Amino acid sequence: MNCKDFQHWLSTRDAFTDKENPEAMSHLKGCESCESLYKIDTGLEKSIKSAFHQQEIPRDLYDQIELTLDHAKNPIMLTKLRLTGLAAFLSLIIVTAYMIFFDTPFRYQNLQQLGEKAVFVHLKGNTTMSFNDNKIEQAVVMLSKELKFNVILPYLKDQGYNLLGGRLCALGKCKAAYLFFEKKKKLCSLFIMDYDHLGFEMADGSRFSNIIKGCPTDIWKEKGQVYAMVH
Repeated sequence: MNCKDFQHWLSTRDAFTDKENPEAMSHLKGCESCESLYKIDTGLEKSIKSAFHQQEIPRDLYDQIELTLDHAKNPIMLTKLRLTGLAAFLSLIIVTAYMIFFDTPFRYQNLQQLGEKAVFVHLKGNTTMSFNDNKIEQAVVMLSKELKFNVILPYLKDQGYNLLGGRLCALGKCKAAYLFFEKKKKLCSLFIMDYDHLGFEMADGSRFSNIIKGCPTDIWKEKGQVYAMVH
């Protein structure tokens, strides 16, 4: 297996199974570049598992469904209930179950809400990094794979920002790329998320600046992505 074949395997593998490709594992032993890619990808998968968990369906929903089924089996109840009313009630239960089992993507309703969440994560002070600035190109590939959009890093070096590294993170109920920068010996947090996580229109090039909990915060949209920088 060569590097091209290995990278194809890495981008299509199922990381939630224990099965590994023997040829891929053998290739890792003699290729430092692919080994680095594998470690970054594995680290991102672990970050996802730790940041997100499956929500258990409430017990009272099971009870409502069972109660409705019992009523449907009772011919006396069926004679008392209008067909349209029963259909509406069942539809409500189906919609509720759908919202629980197939959780729709969370969307921020305004930029202030997004800024407050970014500041909250920034102030937690968790500087754990899955990759450093030396591995940024490989990391961008893996972040794009996990976030399901083409992650584009803004060029900030001319503004005095030095990239340290980053990782995948949970920004509220959304997944985002979390990058650490240093400017004038101060740590800054940059979050990159897909525009689909905004529940409102925002034009490319527009910018929102505010001070939230004492932290200067800038949010802007560029090339279909939303950036939130917290100082």
